[in-house]
Amino acid sequence: MNNQPLLSVIVPCYNVEKYVDKCVSSIVSQTYTNLEILLINDGSTDNTGKICDAWQEKDQRIQVIHKQNEGLAYARKTGVEHATAEYVTFVDSDDWIHAEMYANMMTALLTTGFDIAQCGVCMVYEDGSKKHLDSEYYNGAYEIVSRIEGVLLLLGNDKWHSWMWNKIFKKHLFDGIKFLKGNSFAEDFISLYLYHKSNQSVYFSDEYCFYLQRSNNITGSTEIPKQLKNQCDFLDAWHDRYHFVEQHLEYHSAFSKTKQYVLGLGIHLLRNIIVFPQHFTADYFYIKAKQIRAIPLTRKDKLQSGLKIEYYVLKIAGANFYKLFRISYVTVLKITNRLKITNRSSYTLLSNMWGVFK
Repeated sequence: MNNQPLLSVIVPCYNVEKYVDKCVSSIVSQTYTNLEILLINDGSTDNTGKICDAWQEKDQRIQVIHKQNEGLAYARKTGVEHATAEYVTFVDSDDWIHAEMYANMMTALLTTGFDIAQCGVCMVYEDGSKKHLDSEYYNGAYEIVSRIEGVLLLLGNDKWHSWMWNKIFKKHLFDGIKFLKGNSFAEDFISLYLYHKSNQSVYFSDEYCFYLQRSNNITGSTEIPKQLKNQCDFLDAWHDRYHFVEQHLEYHSAFSKTKQYVLGLGIHLLRNIIVFPQHFTADYFYIKAKQIRAIPLTRKDKLQSGLKIEYYVLKIAGANFYKLFRISYVTVLKITNRLKITNRSSYTLLSNMWGVFK
């Protein structure tokens, strides 16, 4: 491609010494060569920073920015602030991308004049197995998606996902966008607001992004405090989306489903605050209970039957009675386990946050 516009590639890096070489190799090997590659070393405590510096010595397109650890969202914010190109994209430092990704997606953006391009994703596991989320066959074709349709697809959380790293954006879309400091989960949800500000977008089903599923990453953490922090971030992100949809009539077809997610996630979190109170401030339960009680549930709204019962207990009887109700339930589980009446363990009440989406 002649006269390639500059594309800024932002790569947040935190303790990824085992993975970052493969990631950066896939970026510098792109057939689209006019790149500004920003490696954001977010306070790594391993050799990640040194590896990034070595790459800067090897390729003049690479710039390394060392900063204190503030989380993935702020690492991306730092990248956007330092980017000089009209177009920006992201790559997570343990993932890698197809060699034709930027060439094909930038061609589509330049041809159409649209603000966002998105591609398909392939999940890759540590044993080498793969899960194809889109199309494993590459034909370079794309479809045009309107602004409203794009936002609704993201809100549907089904065919499309909010990931930042399988998309290219015009940089002006980030003007006024708020990155949440300390967030390393649900930080991708800002993509919804970028689509809302865009004109139209293009979508490739080709799987140009390879998303590594490693056991010790953010989403796979089994440590209770991290799991709880993830749940809090995830609920806050969906609560924000609920108010966004409430305020924009053009997206109201997604209102009921958005409400379902917020209520389901909220009740799951309340359960875990009761089971693990030591990880929360004394008033946090009541703050979240108040948020959930403020959301109306109609007959048309879908919610799992057990969650619906708990919602009405909370809504009608109040936060204190609901807490007593849940404590009694946990106590019964403990007793029945000791008596071997049931295999359900009260020690596995750290609910799977994804269960609400089924």
